[in-house]
Amino acid sequence: MVQLSIQPINFFSGKIQLDEKGGAQLLFQVTLSCGCPTCAGGRFDPKRFRVRVTLLKKGKDMGSFPARYSGKISQFACHISGLEPGEYQIEIGALDPETGSAGRLNMKVRAE
Repeated sequence: MVQLSIQPINFFSGKIQLDEKGGAQLLFQVTLSCGCPTCAGGRFDPKRFRVRVTLLKKGKDMGSFPARYSGKISQFACHISGLEPGEYQIEIGALDPETGSAGRLNMKVRAE
């Protein structure tokens, strides 16, 4: 089974830029572990993937948000809301239900 790899795009530095309402748009790539892209209509079609972003603060679940394929090769977007500035643990999980391929990203981020 092929594993999925998740790489942050606009929060790779560990910082999430919040808007005035405590929301942010997260962009990240989901590719095959070999580095091959996921693309619409292919064997690993990202339109069928199940992708969720979960945020934790000091171990407390702050919410889980769906991510959607953005239409760009391998790119997903997720809007998070209701956050205050501070340190968070972010968990992104991706699953291709047709092939059983899955991947997870866990990282610390700072919302500013």
